[in-house]
Amino acid sequence: MNKLSFDVQTDLLKAVQGKADSVSFEGKGLKLQDISLSEIQLQTDDIDINPLKVLLGEVELNQPINAETRIVLKETDINQALELELVCNLLHKFLTFHTEKRIVSIYPKNIQFRLPGDRKILVEGEITLDSGTENKPLGFKADVRLESLENPIILNELKCNTPEGVELEIIVALIDKIHK
Repeated sequence: MNKLSFDVQTDLLKAVQGKADSVSFEGKGLKLQDISLSEIQLQTDDIDINPLKVLLGEVELNQPINAETRIVLKETDINQALELELVCNLLHKFLTFHTEKRIVSIYPKNIQFRLPGDRKILVEGEITLDSGTENKPLGFKADVRLESLENPIILNELKCNTPEGVELEIIVALIDKIHK
């Protein structure tokens, strides 16, 4: 951890009641659950916590809060995270899809992100398609562009080396999953 700072805006009476006008947190070079973050910023407006719970070592909010967060991950941070079992399991769950006949599981491996700039992301790697009857390796390269909040991700190009014996139904369902 390189830098960590907190700023709480309140007065003494509010603090005793567990209230603050705002709380901000900034960190650089942090590591959370083995995931490196180059930078994180968190800013809240009014906050109201239960002061009795704090005495017991717990933080409980009395009301919902509005918060704004900014997280910066560098290319190396993302690639290191993609090697973690936790992230691989999340990707597996997210990428598993259904065809008309079966469930197809995807197991990612050797996934690499490159961030060349201009809102462009290049992803390259291998996945294993498990259709229940057989496993097939599939190499891929994807060119993705970040556009706007309304249309956040645009898939410009996807290249796959389709192994022999993969049913067309599975490839169509995979493309549909990627599209969604």
